[in-house]
Amino acid sequence: MGRRFDALIAAILLTAQASAAMFAPPLDRPLRAVTEMARTDAGVTRRFTNARRIVFRRQGEDYRAEVTLEAGTPVAEGDDDPAAMFRAGFARIAGRTVVLHLDSAGRVTAIEDQAAVWKAFLDGIAALAPAGSGDLDRKRAGRIRAILTMLAPMPPERQRATLASLVEPLIAADIAAAGESPPRAVRVPAGPAFGAAQLSGLRSVRRAAGKLEVVVTAEGPVAIAGPDAAAQGRMSLETLRRVDPASALVIESREEVRTRLPDGSTVSERTTTTRLE
Repeated sequence: MGRRFDALIAAILLTAQASAAMFAPPLDRPLRAVTEMARTDAGVTRRFTNARRIVFRRQGEDYRAEVTLEAGTPVAEGDDDPAAMFRAGFARIAGRTVVLHLDSAGRVTAIEDQAAVWKAFLDGIAALAPAGSGDLDRKRAGRIRAILTMLAPMPPERQRATLASLVEPLIAADIAAAGESPPRAVRVPAGPAFGAAQLSGLRSVRRAAGKLEVVVTAEGPVAIAGPDAAAQGRMSLETLRRVDPASALVIESREEVRTRLPDGSTVSERTTTTRLE
């Protein structure tokens, strides 16, 4: 489980490092980012929705982003994968405004009251631990305690990188700066649930209707956890991000991920969309 969180945080850090100086968001007016996810595991589909209000303001040559999370879909009982834990953590700060300081390229450089925000984030994860005395409850509570033991002492810069995911996935200054590009080979992390596994694929950037569309398709082998042992499977990923080149904001994104067993049967599917209103 620790490797899963390391992979998730590493992905956030990569997003933070990718920005370049082409960031010009609309100022002093609220934007609303709405994320919807449909996830199917073992034939059962669950849907999650969350939204956050964002106001960008000038601060000298740089910016500040005031982010207010709305209450989203509660984490289901028994759902303690890394993504669910992060949703629970951020749910704990719903209703409060988090102020992030950004440089001129849109990279988060500081977060006001970071220690308090981080504590609330950890409290949200801790609240997932069941109080029951049954074997399953004790095991689940133990997993959550292990994650908190790993997260609590993280250095401030890694805390900041995690909390910066409130806004940085909506910023694509590197895309706005580089413009169109032909297909090129890429390696894409399979995700925190699959450790260090990576997928091989292609990435291209094209111009359409005045926006830049970033398309990534990738596929590769992954180990799929089962009740008795891990089975070798295959994952496919398709992502589309539409970037406004004038502001460098990602106005819409869609990601589809599927994992299949060698016989072609689907183990899980996940579709995540985010739109900026």
